[in-house]
Amino acid sequence: MRSANRRIAKNTAFMYVRLLTTMVIGLYVSRLALEILGVSDYGLFAVVGGVLAMFTFISNSLASATSRFFNTEMGKKDGDVNASFNINLLLHVCLAIIIFALAETIGLWYVYNRLNVESGKLADAVFVYHISIITACLGIVNGPYQSLFAAHERFKFMAVMDIVNSLVRLGCILMLSLYHGDYALRVYSIIFSLTTANTFVVYHWVAYRNWAHIIKYRFVGGWQRYREVLSFGGWNVLATMAYMVRSSGSDLLLNSFFGTAMNGAFAISRTVNQSIMSFTGSFDSASAPQIIQSYAAGDNDRCTYLCNKIGRINILMFELLCIPLLIELDFVLRLWLGKVPDGAYMLTYLNIIVGGMSLTCGGIFNLINATGRIKWFKVNTSAFFIACIPVGYILFDNGFPAYSILVLFLVADVLQRGVQLYLMHRLLGFDSWRYAREAYGRPMVIGIIAAAGFYLHAFLNIESALESIATIGATAVLTILLIYGIGLTGDERAALKRVLIRR
Repeated sequence: MRSANRRIAKNTAFMYVRLLTTMVIGLYVSRLALEILGVSDYGLFAVVGGVLAMFTFISNSLASATSRFFNTEMGKKDGDVNASFNINLLLHVCLAIIIFALAETIGLWYVYNRLNVESGKLADAVFVYHISIITACLGIVNGPYQSLFAAHERFKFMAVMDIVNSLVRLGCILMLSLYHGDYALRVYSIIFSLTTANTFVVYHWVAYRNWAHIIKYRFVGGWQRYREVLSFGGWNVLATMAYMVRSSGSDLLLNSFFGTAMNGAFAISRTVNQSIMSFTGSFDSASAPQIIQSYAAGDNDRCTYLCNKIGRINILMFELLCIPLLIELDFVLRLWLGKVPDGAYMLTYLNIIVGGMSLTCGGIFNLINATGRIKWFKVNTSAFFIACIPVGYILFDNGFPAYSILVLFLVADVLQRGVQLYLMHRLLGFDSWRYAREAYGRPMVIGIIAAAGFYLHAFLNIESALESIATIGATAVLTILLIYGIGLTGDERAALKRVLIRR
């Protein structure tokens, strides 16, 4: 167990290095893109290019589900990973074909007839849409190959690959800043697509070199095995599609009621949200293979231990990153963007809180996936996600401001988490009260102290950049001390001391 824990810590370190690097580069790229394209074109890319983000999310969700089947087979004494690979690959290819057909018919009709686009920009929107669909389909087909790396815990390679892609994207954006033609938006979409295509090629090539015995194409008979994957993957895709309905639907609602400028502000807020969620959720991803393999081997105590610990660590990492950020968010946005678009501050603030709420399920989904009994959990998630769009339409139609959609997301996520923990107890016999105590108790104390600090900060008259930087630094130090003294257990503090002393 100690060796396995060290492996989780090592994999998490790789994930954090990757995400810290890609987050910094991504935020800088967003600023450059905003300057090059302007807020309107940037918002247009967020809406139309959001198709790529949507299907990328679906691809990642499918890859996670596929990793579950690979890990299950690896946890069995007589597991057949090759058969699982071929079943999942065939289903991924079929899904990519279906999505391409629907996107190039129904989706294209929507772009031509319903999308709120400024005069003269329709041709750019259509171009970006076509590029995004092709790239998304490549990402879906790449899912089983990507899952092999996650299942074998090759997080170092995945980290290096993502960092290289981020640097390539940055270099291309810097060259784009020298371009002064009329097709900057089209070139920007191509840059994003090329890095995805590069991932497709490299993952295929390296997978062949390392696991030729697994990537050996053959048709696997037996409808029952396909049915199991389709059932699991189908419920997983349902929840993912529901999430994307909420995400893309909110884009379209904002586009319809407020225009592409508000889409640009919303895209900025979501960039910050996604960066933080990826960074703080790394521990969850790094531990997924061990949770699933432990469950397949019948080690339920290990599963519960990891699930509860990950739930707490996820929230503590969020607090470590976001408490110093939120206390001077206005200054950080001005430092990052220069000129902050109207509405971006409130949207970013609320999007960060929504992201934090989504991280309160740390470890839970990995355990649910390990059991395979995901139906009602995905139905619960999907219902709350989808309900946000019609309710959001009613709010906007009655004159509510743009940020009210994020307040709605937050309320829905709180309710969804409560139902999820109830289902965990009712269907799986999971001790949800113990999870709530161990995962939420210590971080909640830190959150209350931070809220008191925010209240006191509102009375300070901070005007200069130096004062803002000092406030962020002091808050970061205090947050670290709170996490060390309150957030960590005695054993964890002792382990951390040993690591620091050895270094």
